[in-house]
Amino acid sequence: MITLKELRKSKGLTMGKLAELSGVSAKTVSQYEQDPPGRPSRKVLDKISAALKVSTDELMACVYPARRDPGGRGVSEAEGTIMLEEEHVNRVLRLVDKEIEELRFSLMDGAELAGEYPSLARCMDMISRDIDLLMDIRDRFGG
Repeated sequence: MITLKELRKSKGLTMGKLAELSGVSAKTVSQYEQDPPGRPSRKVLDKISAALKVSTDELMACVYPARRDPGGRGVSEAEGTIMLEEEHVNRVLRLVDKEIEELRFSLMDGAELAGEYPSLARCMDMISRDIDLLMDIRDRFGG
């Protein structure tokens, strides 16, 4: 599979010229060529693919070389990477925030009884760990 750098050069473009044509910085072009982000920006991919006159899927295949899935189909996302539109990220963040809020209420409701019931205390610990996990997820999504 051809790399983004090879694709850019095949079009006779320097990194600076691709940056200019796409409207992204040369640093961003370099990043996508050298060490692409785990969660790439759909806007950046759209701009670069338009400047290179290739589809976003073709660009993804260059930036994140295809791996084979069990069904034998090529998958253009990097291992462990999921492309989400910004509206989906925002929806996930709202759902995570709602779940955190509900778990905090459960934690407060059960806190008074946890001293009397050891099994409830263990549940409160699990709820606390779930809250920490969800907060970590929210932070990773940029919430």
